Amino acid sequence: MQVQISSVGIAALVERASRLIHSIGYAEGLYPAQWTALRFFSEAPPSARTTAGLARFQGMSLGPVARTVRTLVEKGLLARAANPSSRRADLIAVTSGGQTLLKRDPRAAVAGAVECMPLEQREALASAMESLLHGLLAAQRYPDHEPEDDDEAPDAAKTAG
Repeated sequence: MQVQISSVGIAALVERASRLIHSIGYAEGLYPAQWTALRFFSEAPPSARTTAGLARFQGMSLGPVARTVRTLVEKGLLARAANPSSRRADLIAVTSGGQTLLKRDPRAAVAGAVECMPLEQREALASAMESLLHGLLAAQRYPDHEPEDDDEAPDAAKTAG
């Protein structure tokens, strides 16, 4: 039996996983973008912990990101501090309340599902996701670029033909 790999099938699996992950992200009274912001400000190097740094990380314009940061400051989960290297860009820190909330991060459900996979599947998934993200970022920058066919795919995306 010959195995065929469908790019559309793989895309459907990625889309379904993305939607499930996104829906899990509505937790503890926060939206997924707010969780992303909390994680960013907790994990990024201190000098990158600015609203503009988060906007660059997410590939978004400054306006919506600034609203997310403002909301998290109002909720007491983030705090602004003067930036010694820039008067225009405050440094953002996660408050103790934000740190407590991060202990209940809904991303842990995704990490738990990944942790249950055998090591070789986790390694393959990590490699495949990095390639997918690079391809998507390149497509955003160069929308007329046609991706090449890929002969490799995760087992879950293979179909008998």
